[in-house]
Formats: sequence, C-alpha cells, structure tokens
Amino acid sequence: MRILDRYLLREWAKVFGLCLLGFGGLILISHCYNRIPDLERWGLSFGTSVEYLALLMVGSIPMLLPISLLISVIFTLGALNRNQELAAIRAAGVGLWRLTAPLWAAGAACALLLVALNAYWIPDALERQREISETAQFDAIRAQGKATLPAGEIGLISFDNTRARRLWLISRMGFSTGQAFEVDVHLFDEQGRETRCISARFAEFRKIDGRWRWVFRQGRDLRFDPKTGALLAQPEFKELAPGFDEDPEVMLFATREPSRLSLREVSRFVEHAGQNPTGSNAAYAMRYHAILSAPAICFVVIAVAIPFAVVGGRVSPMVGVAKTFGLFLAFYLLTSFCAAFGDNGAIPPMVAAWLPTVLVAAWAVPKLRAVN
Repeated sequence: MRILDRYLLREWAKVFGLCLLGFGGLILISHCYNRIPDLERWGLSFGTSVEYLALLMVGSIPMLLPISLLISVIFTLGALNRNQELAAIRAAGVGLWRLTAPLWAAGAACALLLVALNAYWIPDALERQREISETAQFDAIRAQGKATLPAGEIGLISFDNTRARRLWLISRMGFSTGQAFEVDVHLFDEQGRETRCISARFAEFRKIDGRWRWVFRQGRDLRFDPKTGALLAQPEFKELAPGFDEDPEVMLFATREPSRLSLREVSRFVEHAGQNPTGSNAAYAMRYHAILSAPAICFVVIAVAIPFAVVGGRVSPMVGVAKTFGLFLAFYLLTSFCAAFGDNGAIPPMVAAWLPTVLVAAWAVPKLRAVN
C-alpha cells in the first residue's frame, strides 16, 4: 500500500469512527427515550433491559453505516480539496480513480460487513429482541389478571400461500399442542377462481419425514364450479388428510409486520409462500429484496460524494457538500417512494428495491468520468 493510500485511509477512518460514535450515541439516546418507559412497564430487569437496548443498536447498524460513510468521504475529500492537497496529487499524475481507490475499498468492506450483518448477526438480534418483548408483554398482561392466550398460541392467522394457491384462515393455533381451531382453507385455480373450501372445527399438524402434514377433523369439504362460483357439493367429514404441507411457523410470520422479520425469516416466508408481486405477500417480498439490495448503498454514497467533494475553481467546497446531501436525501426519498409502491404490489418488489440504486448509478458514472 502506498503512503498516499495509507494517508487517505487514516484521514477517512478518523471521520468515519467519529460519525459512527456520534450518530450511534444519538440513536441510543432516542431508543432509551422511547423504550425505557415500556421496559419499566413490562417489569424487565436491568440486565435484560441493557440486552434489549443493545439488540436495538445492532439492528440500527445498517442505517448508521451508509450515512457515516457518506459524511466521512465528503469531509476527507473536501479537506484534501480545501488544503490544495488534491490539486497537488492530481498534478503529480494521479488520476481520480486511483486516488479514491482506498475509499472504494472501504466502501466494499462496509458492503461486505452489511452482508454479514444481514445474514447472521442482525437476524439473531431481531429474533432475540422480539422474544424478549413478547415474553415481557405476556408476563405483564398475565400479572395484571387479564385474559391471555396460553404460551405458544396465536390467534387470527391469515396466510396466503400463493405458490400453492391456498388461502388459510385460522382462529387460533397452538404450536405446543400441534392443533389449530376453526380452520378454513380456500383453494384457487390458476385464474384465481375458487374451486374448493375445506372448513373444519380443528386441525392437527405434525412433521413427518421432514415435511409437515395436516389432518382436518369435523368439517365440510365444499366444491365450487370455478366458472360460475356455484356450490356443487359439501360433504361432511370426520377426518380429512388432503396432503397440505404448510409450515405453521411460516404462517406465524404472516401475523407480523414485514419490517419486524429478519432476513432469515422473510426468506423462509418468500420461499414457502411465494413472492406474489401483486398480492398480499408483496410487502414481505419487498422486505426481502430491500435487505438484499442494502449493501449496494455503500457504493452509491461514494459515487454521489466524489463528484461534488472535488469541485475546483472558485466554487466553495461547502457547495459540493450541500449538493451531496441534497442528492442523498433525494435518493432516500426515491427509495421510500419505490418501497411504498413495492409494498402494495404496484411495482414488482425486486424492481422497487433495486431501481433507486440503478438510477443513481446511471447518473453517477458519467459524473465520475467527467471529474476524472
């Protein structure tokens, strides 16, 4: 590594570390202000409360990294430009691509870190955080003498398995008992027309040879004419095993907000139920692709920062800094706009997740070539 590379990385690392500490402290204060009253109401111990706040901070890292990387790149290149070091380096024959190579390497390291965080550490943190909050709320409600569902049970489940074209409606399901009550399963053909409906008082689910098996008891098996919707038959049954293999844990994911699911959970949901880009599962598919596209933001912020941070002539460096922040804000607004359309299925989730990055890259590459 050349002396210039070491110097540039050292100056960048100073600002990057300060940004991480500063923004991390602000987010921690915000979490404490918003969460501590709830933690006290739930009756959590001091150690568990600290663990819960630490898990919240782990989940905030994907937001901290890009903004810290942006500010550190702007200030590092801006300082070189302001002190005329940038002009001297370029006068020595060092091109902009070679000059900023350490910053691109730092961006790649941050992107790899985000990949590792999203794949391993953040899923564990989100799942543990949710476990603490749900257990604490359950214990707090029970301590007040209010009615609660038994531990391991969940009520009112609506699960749309678009891959198998089955819609499940369940009043209550117990994971410890392996039973579900008041179960309706609607089956549809390829054109979305209902052909069958199994309605049972309760059902049992067991995992046999690595696959889930459902057995329905005490109900009716309704058959419909897909063209007219007319009821053709509704025989009663005491026991029915139609061969359904839905995973009850994946069904549980459907009762939670997509933003509360980790990559591991949302990928299981998408794999099991299908992405359904225009239906109710679009929000889960959007969450899945948004997590996958998150590391690309590290390259986006560098591509946005460089053209404006190295402005020369009579233009003040602060003008470039202001333009960079404005463009970065526009990028996040575009990301939120596409995410809203991706959640409701107006835009395919994969397109909605990657479109902002592609548009910014299409704008930034010519700018980078121009300043080089």
